[in-house]
Amino acid sequence: MHPFVKILLLIIMLLLMNFLSNQLLWVLCGVVCIVAAWLQYEIFLRVVKRMRWLFLSIFFIYAFGTPGEYIELFPVSLTPTYEGCILGLLQIARLLIAIASLSMLFSTSSREHLMAGLYLLLSPLKLLGFNVKRFTVRLLLTLDYVDELAIEKDLKLNFNHLDALHEVAENFPADKVIVLHSVPFAIIDKIALCLIGIGALLILAYKVLP
Repeated sequence: MHPFVKILLLIIMLLLMNFLSNQLLWVLCGVVCIVAAWLQYEIFLRVVKRMRWLFLSIFFIYAFGTPGEYIELFPVSLTPTYEGCILGLLQIARLLIAIASLSMLFSTSSREHLMAGLYLLLSPLKLLGFNVKRFTVRLLLTLDYVDELAIEKDLKLNFNHLDALHEVAENFPADKVIVLHSVPFAIIDKIALCLIGIGALLILAYKVLP
């Protein structure tokens, strides 16, 4: 599938998951997590493990900060609510969907193809005077700098090493050529774009018409 279509589908899924019911949200979370783990198990598991404290923080904030029916098993002075626990788990599910979707996107497309898809997606901004090509090239160079820095730091990149990005940029070849690969649209890509357009029109008609 064309990277432009993949990025577009990712954006649409992230937007529409806020309108799904709780049951459908859990089903979607389970499906995308299974697919992401099947594609890149170690990387996906490592990312989820690194975000465990964020997940716990979100859960406790919603559990103890949302009004509702208190859980009787806890002391009265420190009692979470059923509604808060459910909301916290739903927020974690949304984050997992986003993480798994990005993992699927990166594991099924090369960096160059993703940059080409991003360039096509942002092309309409040219009408507003936005230099899409320069933005895409700078983003690709930034990713190259990060990879180069990670190799020099034995793949242990952290916030303390971000200052070294400038040094890596200075040592990077000045005559480096950036090529945005043009990927042809297949039949499945055109069908997906047609379905996306029809779905957008149906949603717009549903929202506008009484």
